[in-house]
Amino acid sequence: MKWSAQSKASFRRGIWDSLPITASYILVGAIFGMMSGQAGLSPWQSVAMSAFVYSGAAQFSAIAMFADHASMWAIVLTTCMLNTRHLLMGLSISPYYQRFSSAQVNGLAYFLTDEQYAISLNRFRQQPSEASYIVAVGGSFLASWILGTWLGTVAGQWIPDPASLGLDFSFTAVFVALAFYQLTSFTRTLTFLLCGGLAVIFALLLPNGLHLLVAGLVAFMIGYVWPTKGTEKKENPNSEQKVETA
Repeated sequence: MKWSAQSKASFRRGIWDSLPITASYILVGAIFGMMSGQAGLSPWQSVAMSAFVYSGAAQFSAIAMFADHASMWAIVLTTCMLNTRHLLMGLSISPYYQRFSSAQVNGLAYFLTDEQYAISLNRFRQQPSEASYIVAVGGSFLASWILGTWLGTVAGQWIPDPASLGLDFSFTAVFVALAFYQLTSFTRTLTFLLCGGLAVIFALLLPNGLHLLVAGLVAFMIGYVWPTKGTEKKENPNSEQKVETA
């Protein structure tokens, strides 16, 4: 179906907003491609994993377990635990997806990553949510992740220890920048510091992924019990809008 002029403008804006992070996706994707090759995966297997799994933390954990000859079910369980945070992200951003059809929501859910969530949430708190914007941001990240993985499989033979480059810190820097724009009140700042501390503590006590779930649940409960004043009215400009044609 044809997009309206507004949808096309939103798509272009999504491409532009995603540019600073696509570089990080390519870098970290390349590290994954290198490490997956060292773990015994072929180039096409590495690229296919990035296309179908599309989860950095889960993929890095999976190849480490694969190299250690872990069972398939152990790898699947670890992947599921690492991705439990998507349940909380989905709940958080769901009000902005209410204007879309069920088919659109199911398709757009594929693009949900930490970075896509943060960028889209910042955008939709100020502007109406549009599927074209989500597709632009999510598609840019997916393409850069797959491209980075492929580049890593090609360059892996020349870099014996890709983790030593420290390029994975680029994601940490990106998250700090994205989180800064969320700290718009004392409650949010306190929640950010509290849940960050809890995540660090529980990372030492719980299996992979569960520390993020615990910290996320605490943040969810704080937001439910002490919502920011005016949040619902200001941050959800989509309640009376019609579904966009995608």
